[in-house]
Amino acid sequence: MPRSLLRESRAQGEFNSLYMILVLIIAALLLITVVKPMFRQSQSLGSKTPIIGK
Repeated sequence: MPRSLLRESRAQGEFNSLYMILVLIIAALLLITVVKPMFRQSQSLGSKTPIIGK
């Protein structure tokens, strides 16, 4: 196997891992921006509703 092919596959593997990390970071940021307001809204609703049984 020529060395140029080895270098190319290694560079492609590094690019794929960087691409995957970038995609995971973007997905995490999107989840945080969507889920955080939902939790805030549920906390405010929880504080407004009376506790039954006490």
